[in-house]
Parts: sequence; structure tokens; C-alpha cells
Amino acid sequence: MGSPAAGIELLKDRTQRIDASSGQPLLFDATALYGLHGFTAERGRVSCLLPVTDRVRNVYGTLHGGCMATLVDTVGSAALVTVSERSGMSLNINVNYLSPVPVGGTVVVEAEVVKVGKTIGTINILLRDQANCRVVAQASFGRALRGVRST
Repeated sequence: MGSPAAGIELLKDRTQRIDASSGQPLLFDATALYGLHGFTAERGRVSCLLPVTDRVRNVYGTLHGGCMATLVDTVGSAALVTVSERSGMSLNINVNYLSPVPVGGTVVVEAEVVKVGKTIGTINILLRDQANCRVVAQASFGRALRGVRST
């Protein structure tokens, strides 16, 4: 069985792998999600915060859609490991982009496991603008489960 601690550990591992000598990220997640913080987890749920900086902005000065999709993948995966030892690979990510968040803002990411079946885990994710609580993206995420089977 997974645990909330496993969810937070996954987020720390994916977002804080930085080369000590160069200061450069070692994983794509660490590049896209640099600064992710405020991790909270409980069974089936994970939330965190990402400041919108120049590092993750698009040409319009708002949070890049690819960064939002990476948030869905990474934070959704963290929510899954709070209830299952089985991880796996992404099957699908569906993101509805609803509103921009400008540089200087902060995104609140909330992931909730909908179902863990025999072979697939399904997670819903909301991204909100911390300044006004407006939903800026809603997503569903599926992962193929493999490895240790939880009881």
C-alpha cells in the first residue's frame, strides 16, 4: 500500500535533482518545476504550489501550457503513490486550459485519485490561481500500473 509520505518523497525527488557543481537540473521535471513547494499529502490527495517565474513562462508572460501538463503528470503521479505501491507509465493526459496565470503569480495544484484498478490508475487534477482561487486548468490523468500489487 502507498503512503502520503511516498507522495511527498516523489515530488521532492523529481523536482529537486540539481547537479551540485553546475547548478543545472538533472531531470526534465526539475527544469520545468523548479521552485515547487508547499507539499501536502493525505491518502489519495496531494497539493503543492508553483510560483510562475520567467523560467516557466510562455511568450505572453503567463504560465506555459507544457509546464501545466508537467504539473499534471508529476503531481498526479505523487497522488497515486499515496494509495498504491504500483506506479508505471503515463497512459494519457487531458488538460483543459481555462485561464492564464501571469509571471509573479502562484499556481495551486490539487491532485485526487479517482480510482485504482487492476491495471490503470485515474487521477483528477485542478490548477488554481492562488490570488483569486480561479481554476486555470482542469485535467484527468491515467497511469498504467505495474510492479508490486497493493492489497
